[in-house]
Amino acid sequence: MRIYQRTISTWVQFSGIGLHTGMPSFARILPAAPDTGIMFRRTDNGAEIQASVENVVETAYATVLASGGARISTVEHFLAALYGMEIDNAVVEVDGPELPILDGSARQVAEAIDFVGTVESPVRRRFLWVSTNEKLQRNGSMVALAPSENFEVLVTVDFPGTLIGKQWLKFTLTPENFLKEIAPARTFVLREQIDALWKAGLAKGGSLENAIVVEGDKVLNADGLRFQNEFARHKLLDFIGDLALVSRPVRGFFLAVRPGHTVNRCLTEHLSGLAAPRSREPAVIAEEPVAISITA
Repeated sequence: MRIYQRTISTWVQFSGIGLHTGMPSFARILPAAPDTGIMFRRTDNGAEIQASVENVVETAYATVLASGGARISTVEHFLAALYGMEIDNAVVEVDGPELPILDGSARQVAEAIDFVGTVESPVRRRFLWVSTNEKLQRNGSMVALAPSENFEVLVTVDFPGTLIGKQWLKFTLTPENFLKEIAPARTFVLREQIDALWKAGLAKGGSLENAIVVEGDKVLNADGLRFQNEFARHKLLDFIGDLALVSRPVRGFFLAVRPGHTVNRCLTEHLSGLAAPRSREPAVIAEEPVAISITA
């Protein structure tokens, strides 16, 4: 376990297209001083938005942050890469309202961080330790949490009637494990959902180059899947990215059943100690033992 805060050793940059805006997007990750946390900076208007759950304004199909009228969308993949590679402090610059989706995963960002390396500061990390057994439910999703010396997640997904079906993955976070097992997992969509997304003004930049498209019992991408359970792995990637908005390294065990950005946000608000989740339908949180039974 790394005890002291780290930042990236030098800047790295990325260019691509925004998944939902369809606009060209250029981003850089720069080193930052201890206790900065992760700060997003819009270079087109100078706005700065702290990566904190208090700044989350939307969770439909992406996690969106806003402050002072400025917004940054689809932050979860960059945040997952930073959190997974144990970067505590960094400035993420972007020249518009959405980060580039790249190939739909966090691989390029994680690989860039791994390539340039990190710099350790003399300031200690401030861990958040899960101390009780609890369960949180929201919109058909559930997350149970329990104490652990590590950051551990068991995620399950269920898409009946499709190639995805039921999948699960148990994962213990280290930078090495994240880079190899989680970062390459791409976002995905069912073919039947695409028209509705377009009508809603979303997924304008989506393509087979940055998302897995599933139609019935087949994958439409020519290169197929990177992992047999890539869908569960990507849900875990999103879970890590959203939990990064706690703004502290977390130690605990999480069982995430059909997780999504909305329940992830409720969990992050709960862990952050906010008075109540800011959503129309309150999350249901109960203290109870966590029992787990998984069969292949």
